[in-house]
Amino acid sequence: MDFQNIIKNIKKFWNWTWNSDSFLSWIVALALIFIIVKYIFFPSLSLIMGTSLPLAGVESSSMDHQIVKDDFGNLGLCGDLYSEQNKEHIDFNKYWEKCGTWYENNDITKNQFSDFSLKNGFKKGDIVVVWGRFTPKIGDIIIFKPNPESIAPRPIVHRIVNMDQEKNIMQTKGDHNERQLISSNNIYKTDETNITENQIIGKVIFKIPYLGWFKIWSVELLKKIF
Repeated sequence: MDFQNIIKNIKKFWNWTWNSDSFLSWIVALALIFIIVKYIFFPSLSLIMGTSLPLAGVESSSMDHQIVKDDFGNLGLCGDLYSEQNKEHIDFNKYWEKCGTWYENNDITKNQFSDFSLKNGFKKGDIVVVWGRFTPKIGDIIIFKPNPESIAPRPIVHRIVNMDQEKNIMQTKGDHNERQLISSNNIYKTDETNITENQIIGKVIFKIPYLGWFKIWSVELLKKIF
């Protein structure tokens, strides 16, 4: 078979894959999309972004600045509980009124926080874009692997609130949370007060709203089925 015939057959196959309405062509198209995304798109994006996880779906509300339900169905923000009747939209000033005390007690002022990247946090169901080539600083939102003792299944996305330059140790906190996660006071045995550089996967540089809900719904559907 000469080169021209090979090209002709490839074009014919490509046209059948994307333009045919047969069930088999749909299966082949989905398989091709999976292969392209997994083995071409993501490796290329990882190389460009300098991290093994250039895109991450947000699966919790720990960085949400709004009053939202927790895993137990309670409406809350920074440890305070609310009812549906007194639930309200929270802008940055209201967020600081409700949550700022913890930061001020830890030497982070309102003006400092207002200069942080993504100062209004992000929501469950968003997708965050992660950059791996950076020098961590207070205010950065990082994605990091939990400590070995933790039973948390996935990397955590929280904001750096303290750094020990000599020991190269960082501390983080979820913007929505009342306090930091410490293994002695949370069910996941996760400690975010002693994070080393080798735990860091990257820094969140911006968010894509709502796009991560497809993955969350798919996982929850599969859990119900199986």
